[in-house]
Amino acid sequence: MKLNRIWAMLLKFWYITINRPDRIFDIIYWPVIDLFVWGFASVFIQQVSDVSFLSMFLGGIVLWIFVWRSSQDIAVYVLEDFWGRNLYHQFSSPITLTEHMFSVMLFAFFRSICTFVVLTILAFIMYRFFIFSIAPFIFIAASIAILSLFGWAMGLFVTSLVLRFGQRIQVLAWSSVWIVQPFSCVFYPLSALPTWAVPVAKVLPTTYVFEGLRAIINGNLVNISSLLYSLVLTLIFLVLTSFLIRIAFKHAKSSGLLARGD
Repeated sequence: MKLNRIWAMLLKFWYITINRPDRIFDIIYWPVIDLFVWGFASVFIQQVSDVSFLSMFLGGIVLWIFVWRSSQDIAVYVLEDFWGRNLYHQFSSPITLTEHMFSVMLFAFFRSICTFVVLTILAFIMYRFFIFSIAPFIFIAASIAILSLFGWAMGLFVTSLVLRFGQRIQVLAWSSVWIVQPFSCVFYPLSALPTWAVPVAKVLPTTYVFEGLRAIINGNLVNISSLLYSLVLTLIFLVLTSFLIRIAFKHAKSSGLLARGD
C-alpha cells in the first residue's frame, strides 16, 4: 500500500462529505433521534425501577454507533462510485483494492468518532450521562476497537455482495446492521433472547461487548476471556470478508460490472 494514494482517497471522501449536506446530516440526525427516544424512555423506566436502565440504554446507543457507522459508510461510499460510474476510472489508476478499502475504513472510523463525540456531549447535557464515568477507559477503548473491526467486516461483506450482484441489492448497505442488532444484545441481556436466537447471538462478537458493559453497570467483573474471544472472532470475520471482497472484485472485473456500474 502507498500512503500517498490512501491520503488521496481520504481527501476524496472528505470533499464528498463536506460538499454533501446529507452526508453531514446523517452523522448526527439518526443517532441523536435514538438518543432522544431511548433516553426519555429509559428515564421513565428508571423512575419505576431500581435498575439503571439509563446507563444501559445510553451506553448501548453510544457504542453501537461504531458498528452502524463503520458498516454503513463503507458500503455507501463504494455505492457512491457505482452511482457516479466512477469505479472503472478509479481502478484504471494505480489505486489498488486494498488501498481503496483501507482508506474508506479509516474515513468510516473518523465519522464514527465524530458521532461518538456528539452523542457523548449531548448525553451529558440532557441526561447527565457520561460513558467514561460508568466504565473504565480501557474497556471503552477495547469495545470501540472490537465494534469498529466488526463494523468493517460487515461493510466489506455488503460491499462484496454489491460487487458480485450489482446495485440491485444496495438496500443491504442500510439494512444489514439492523438485522444484526437484535441478536447483539445491545439493550437487553443474552438471557432475554428466545432459545432459538441464543446460538446466533453467541456467534456475534458484539454480544460479548454489550454483556461486558452491563456487567460493569451492575457492579460485576467483566469476563476478560469473553472479550478476547470476541476480538479473535472479529478478526476471523474480517479476514474472511477480506478474502470474499477480493473474489467479488475479480468477478466484477471479469464480468464488466465495474465499467457498467449496474
